[in-house]
Amino acid sequence: MTGLVEVRAALAGIGGLEIVTAESGCDVADIVCRLRAVEAEIALLLIDSSTSAMDRAMLCGAIGPLAIERAPQTRIGAIELGEGAATADIVDTASFLASARSTTGQVLTVTAET
Repeated sequence: MTGLVEVRAALAGIGGLEIVTAESGCDVADIVCRLRAVEAEIALLLIDSSTSAMDRAMLCGAIGPLAIERAPQTRIGAIELGEGAATADIVDTASFLASARSTTGQVLTVTAET
């Protein structure tokens, strides 16, 4: 887990944001259902690096269609967390997506600094 607890805590103060997480062994269909049910202004999916490559691909592929389905009530975005991604970088990326009011359907990747 790439500091998901710390990321959630850091983003708790952003109004209108609901965070959904995907980790190793996740149920992709359940996550899609959870994203569909979000009532907040923005739903942000954090895809942990422990999530299998197949599940990551399916989740990333679902973001665009979900964004279209939920617009304009809810914006949807996703952040793929690379192995060793810094919590501060994840929080900055999530804050950007939450504040970029004209965006929906984006999938951004945060990787470790090299």
